[in-house]
Amino acid sequence: MSDFEEQWQRRFERFATRHQAEHQVSGWSLAGLRHRVAIFEGLLDRGMLPAGGRVLELGCGAGTYVRLLGKRGHAVVGLDYSLPSLARAAAADPGRLGRYVAGSSYALPFPSGSFDAVTCVGVLQVLTDPGAAIAEMARVLSGRGALLVETLNAWNPIAVVRRLTALSQGQPSHLRYGTPRIVERAMVAHGVRPLERIGVILPPKSLPGLAEPLGRPWLKRALGSTPGVRAVAAHAFWIVGSKA
Repeated sequence: MSDFEEQWQRRFERFATRHQAEHQVSGWSLAGLRHRVAIFEGLLDRGMLPAGGRVLELGCGAGTYVRLLGKRGHAVVGLDYSLPSLARAAAADPGRLGRYVAGSSYALPFPSGSFDAVTCVGVLQVLTDPGAAIAEMARVLSGRGALLVETLNAWNPIAVVRRLTALSQGQPSHLRYGTPRIVERAMVAHGVRPLERIGVILPPKSLPGLAEPLGRPWLKRALGSTPGVRAVAAHAFWIVGSKA
C-alpha cells in the first residue's frame, strides 16, 4: 500500500472513531450523501440490478448503500479496509440486511463471477491504481453483471483550484482526480461495456445552502443535459456499465 493510501486509510479510521453521523464516517457532506443516495435509488428504480441480485458494495463505509440494497431484497456484501468503519456499518444494521467483510480493492476475497453487480462510490479518488481495482471488480462480476463506479471530476473549478494550490505549495494533491473517459477505457479493457455517465452536481461544503436550489428539477435537468456545463459543473461522475 502506498503512503497516499495509508494516509487515507488512517483518515477513514479516524472518521469512524470520532463521528456518529453516516456522512461524516464516510467523509461526505450531508448534502453529498443525500444527493448520491437519491441518484442511486433512481438507478435501482430504473432496473439497474436484477431482483434479488448478489451485490458487492466496495468501500461501504458506514453501510448506507448496503442497507438500502438489503431493504430492496438484494443479497449484499459490504467491503471496506477500515475496521472501525465496518464496526459502524454493522452497528447500524442490527437486522443484518448485509454482510460486512474487511479487504482490499486490489485483491477482493471472492471467487470470479461471485456478484451480479458491484458498486464503488468514493473509492477511486483514494487509490493510486484505480485501473487495478476496476480489474478486480470486473473479475468478480458474473456474466452481464452491472458495474457502477464513481470518479471525481478533474475539471470542476473547485478541483482545479485545489490542485493548483497544492502545486504552488509543493504539496501532493489531497485526492486523485480522473476523467470518465479514463475510467471507461479501464472498464472496456476488462470486459465491461460503459452504458451511462451521470454527473453528480453538488454545492461546495462551505456553501450548503446551495443544495436546495441545485436540487430543483428544472435546474438539475438544465445542468445535466448541457454537455459543456456538465463537464465542469459536476463534482463527480458515476459510470454504469455491463459485463459483456
